[in-house]
Amino acid sequence: SIGIPAANLTVECDGGGNGMQLTDWLETQGGAGATDICGGVTWTNDFPGALSDDCGATGSVTVTFFATDDCNNTSETTATFTIVDTTAPTIETPGQELTVECDGVGNLVNLNAWLDSFGGATASDVCSPEFTWTNDYSGLSDDCGDTGTATVTFTVSDGCGNTSQTTSTFTIVDTTPPSIGIPAADLTVECDGGGNGIELFDWLDAQGGAGATDICGGVNWSHDFTALSDDCGATGSATVTFTATDDCGNTSQTTAEFTIIDTTAPEITGEAQPLTVECDGAGNQVNLDAWLQSFAGALASDVCGGVTWSNNFSDLSDDCGDTGSATVTFTATDDCGNTSETTATFTIIDT
Repeated sequence: SIGIPAANLTVECDGGGNGMQLTDWLETQGGAGATDICGGVTWTNDFPGALSDDCGATGSVTVTFFATDDCNNTSETTATFTIVDTTAPTIETPGQELTVECDGVGNLVNLNAWLDSFGGATASDVCSPEFTWTNDYSGLSDDCGDTGTATVTFTVSDGCGNTSQTTSTFTIVDTTPPSIGIPAADLTVECDGGGNGIELFDWLDAQGGAGATDICGGVNWSHDFTALSDDCGATGSATVTFTATDDCGNTSQTTAEFTIIDTTAPEITGEAQPLTVECDGAGNQVNLDAWLQSFAGALASDVCGGVTWSNNFSDLSDDCGDTGSATVTFTATDDCGNTSETTATFTIIDT
C-alpha cells in the first residue's frame, strides 16, 4: 500500500547536475512511503541515469518508484526531479567609463572597441558557462565640435534567458587647442596722416596673416587691439595678440606688431626766395630778421604731421662799406625728424 506518494522536486541549478540532491531524492523514493501487511517492502526505480538536456546545466527526469513486497507484489508511484535556473548572471566587473580625446571623426575605433568589450565588464554564471552580451547604444550626443557622450547599458544573458545589466559612459572630449600653422606677421606701413585705418583693419581682420586648424571642429579668431601708441606725428604702433578659439573653447595665441612709420621728408611747396636790399649803414637788421623769420618765403607741408623751420645763418660777408651777403639754407623738419632744404641769398648793396 503506497501510503505516501512520491513528490516532485525542483531545485536551483548548481552547474554540476545537482548530483547530491538527485541522489538523495532517488534514495528516499522521492519521499514515498509504503507498507505491506504480509511482510517487508523493497524499493526500486527506473531512473535512466541522466536528465534531459535543457538550457545551461538544467534538465528534468520523471521517475517511477516501485514498492515490492516479499512475495513480489508491486505498487508504483511516479514523480519528477527538475533542475531550473532562475538566477541571473553575476556582474563581476561593472562596465567602465571611457574618456577619449577627440579625433574629429567620431573616435570610431575607440568606441567600437569599448562596445565590443562590453565596456570592460565581466560576468559569470553558475549554470551557464557561456552567455551573450548585448547593448543599447544608439548614438553619441552632439556636443561642442565633434565631441559627445553615450551612456550605454550592457546586458548579459545566460543560457536560460536570465539577465543582468551594467551601465557606463563613453565620452569624447576636446582638450587640445587649435594648431597655429601660420603665426601672425608684423606689418610696417608708411604714415598716411590719418591713422592708416584701411591697412590696420585689413591686418586685424586677417589675423595678421595667421592661420590655424583644429582637428575637432572650427576655429574663431579674436584680438585684443585697443589703440595705437602716440608716437611722432601721426605714427604709432600696437602689439596685438590674436586668439584662435575652437568650438569647445580651447585657445591658442599668436602675437604681432602693427607699426606706422614716417620716413618721408616734408615737401617743399615754395622755394626760399633771394632778397637784395639797399644798404642802410647799420647792417639792414630789420630786413634780415624779417627774411629769416619768414624762411625767405619758403613753404613746406608734411602728410604725417607738422613742420618746423630752422636755418644756418651765421653772418654776412664783409663787402664794400656796410654791404655784404649770406647764402642761407632753410631746413624744414617734420615731427619725426625727416628734413628737406631750400637755399636763398640775402644781399645788401650800395647803389
